[in-house]
Amino acid sequence: MPEQTIMELRILDTEFNLKAKGNEEHIRHVSDYVNTELERVKTANPFTNHIRIAILGCMNITERLFIAEEEIRTSEESKAKELGAINLVKQELDSTKTVLNEEKEKYEALAEEKELMQKELDEKNDLLSQYREHLRQSKIESETTRKTILDLQNQLFESQIELVKANKNHMEKDIFKNIEDKMKID
Repeated sequence: MPEQTIMELRILDTEFNLKAKGNEEHIRHVSDYVNTELERVKTANPFTNHIRIAILGCMNITERLFIAEEEIRTSEESKAKELGAINLVKQELDSTKTVLNEEKEKYEALAEEKELMQKELDEKNDLLSQYREHLRQSKIESETTRKTILDLQNQLFESQIELVKANKNHMEKDIFKNIEDKMKID
């Protein structure tokens, strides 16, 4: 517990002693403020007695105190409103963060799905390329087979012509032989 000290103060040309428990600088600051205010009132009212000066000074200081208290109350109300607004913004921010996280999760899921679809598309494109190559080779083989069939048909046709010619020659020979045989018999 701080020790009590006795301070000498001078306010409005009056000296007096005051017992103080520490914080002497603060007491001197308050004393100087009161003395300045009372000197201001005395200067404005030079023929007024000290009691009236003290009362007017107290009223001025009290008025400043009330104004300061009102400013503090207004400031606290304003601060409370601002805190309420800040809390609303925080709630909106939290809500936005939640939505953002949900959208981020959706985006990641879509990115994964896109990657899977891209792999599937690549596989399908590879398969399509293989089918196209197989189709190209089949067309080549088909064309070759068609040419071979045409060649074989031509050969068959030529063979049939040859066969007809051979049959004709053979028949002619048979006819001549029959005629010769008949002639020999006769």
